[in-house]
Amino acid sequence: MDNPAPTEEPDRHLRLAGTRNLRDVGGYRAGPDRVTRWRTLLRTDALDRLPKTSQSRLLAMGIGQVIDLRWPSELAERPSVFASSAAVRYLTVPLLDNPPAPPEGLIRIYRRALDERGPELASIVRALLAPGGLPAIIGCAGGIDRTGVTIALILTAVGVSAEVVAADYSMSSACFVTDGRDGGLDDWRAGSVAVDCRPEYMIETLRYLETNLGGAAGMLALHGIGPGEIDELRERLTEPVG
Repeated sequence: MDNPAPTEEPDRHLRLAGTRNLRDVGGYRAGPDRVTRWRTLLRTDALDRLPKTSQSRLLAMGIGQVIDLRWPSELAERPSVFASSAAVRYLTVPLLDNPPAPPEGLIRIYRRALDERGPELASIVRALLAPGGLPAIIGCAGGIDRTGVTIALILTAVGVSAEVVAADYSMSSACFVTDGRDGGLDDWRAGSVAVDCRPEYMIETLRYLETNLGGAAGMLALHGIGPGEIDELRERLTEPVG
């Protein structure tokens, strides 16, 4: 009997109006025998300009939770369209403020997030593990720095390699190269935006995490996330390789 044709993978970059950097982190190897589930965890830029059609598409995907990492002043200026939604759980976890930083300072900012915002990062993991916590979207202003650190911690915790995590992080650059005005955006995301998110920034950040904080599991354990919860997170975010 002929072998069935391979199933085509879903799109990773979801080009929904009102976003520039909405991406799925499914399809990544998480150890030798598991892979991250598609349409279970998404990462994004701010969802303050999302039209009804895009909102409906996300709800149709089964999104049950939106976790917003922006600072209170950002939330007040540009509130998420899901801030008062009855359809999804909307959670704000201010990770760090969003000052402009030169490229050579990004690694220090990422380390600062790991050093200073451990309780907040652990609360995000708990939120994902809560009933109805997945599928979920995690995002900030651009979906690059604060989102990058958070997604990196989660993916590393479930077994995705540092190299794959760094490659995922660096995809933001390509997402912002195209013209964002056709997506209905009128803020800094409109037009073509140069984004510096080199994979080595995340490689160095994850090396720091491993060397100084005991890796993702070790750091989360410091804030009350035990091995059983890590196992549960892995079960929910990954599946056996087909």
